[in-house]
Order: sequence, then C-alpha cells, then structure tokens
Amino acid sequence: MNRQEFIEKLEAFGFPKSEYVILSGGSLLLRGLREETADFDLCVSEKLAEALSLADCPVDDKGCYVPFDDVQMTTERGDRPFDVIDGFRCDTLESILALKRRLMRPKDIPDIEAIEARLKK
Repeated sequence: MNRQEFIEKLEAFGFPKSEYVILSGGSLLLRGLREETADFDLCVSEKLAEALSLADCPVDDKGCYVPFDDVQMTTERGDRPFDVIDGFRCDTLESILALKRRLMRPKDIPDIEAIEARLKK
C-alpha cells in the first residue's frame, strides 16, 4: 500500500495516536523513504493491548500479536523513542537502522541505504 492508503487504513482502525508507535516500513513510508509497505507493524501501549484483547490474538513467528490481517503488534514499548511525522508517532530512524543492520536481510539493504543517506543530511 502507498502512503495515502496506509494513513487511511491506519486512521480507520480508530486507535488513539498516543497509544502506539509505527515501526519499520510504515515509519519509513511516512517519512518518504519508501514508496509502499505491505503491512502495519505497531508497538502499542498496554492500555490499547487490553482494549484489543491482544492476549487472545494469534502470535506470529516473531512473537508479535496478529489481531487483524496485515497487522503485527508488540507491547514491548518501554521508553521507545519516537518522532512525530504528520501527527503519527514513528520509530526513530536510528532504531530502524539498528534493527535492519542486525537482520541484514536482502530486503533491508535498500532501506539501510535510504536511512543512511537521510541521516547524513
């Protein structure tokens, strides 16, 4: 989905913006560092997790809750830093870069290059 589709679907969920942080691809999409993303990766507050009954949802192979199609959620928020992009809390570029460097999957290489270029500016 492109940026506009991502925002529309995210807003359709109706989650309070203060209760989640957009991770990885969605964060890059909102910053204009990606043209599209396939899903939603969100770090949600305990309050939102309880409201969604995440404890009753299936868990994927990464340990993330999957409450809806194309949505992965984690509650491992802690003191996760975030930036606000167009009113949405987004994972920092530094956090995303550290994760993608650690995973170093072929699909991560273009993201790593884009993030590094942005951080150099």
